[in-house]
Amino acid sequence: MQLLMEISVSFFLIIGAFFMLVGGIGMVRLPDLFMRLHAPTKSSTLGLGSFLIAAIIYAAFEGRFGFAEVLITLFAFITAPVSANLMAQAALHLRLRSMSGNVPETLERPLPWQRQLRNLRRYEKKSNDDLM
Repeated sequence: MQLLMEISVSFFLIIGAFFMLVGGIGMVRLPDLFMRLHAPTKSSTLGLGSFLIAAIIYAAFEGRFGFAEVLITLFAFITAPVSANLMAQAALHLRLRSMSGNVPETLERPLPWQRQLRNLRRYEKKSNDDLM
């Protein structure tokens, strides 16, 4: 039974190390922000997930539940996509272009806070026109 635990923990550690390596290579090799967003959010999240699965298996064989590992897993899987989304929105707001020459179609659309400002300006203009 001990050998099965060691094999399964080693398997998940190797899988996690592979995903972390792919994420690190992606951060170095990919040319621009839009492409680099995938490296930390996708591959390193999977790598961290594999490490935490290995930790949960080890904790189960030690006789404890591994509640801390479950909380870390939930925290990582919730915060990584949110942070990537915020970085992408900031890049779109700054109108950063892709190195490939392709402009994301969302650059032409206003961001949510810009729509509110545009509607407020229309309302103010309409109110001013009505007063005159």
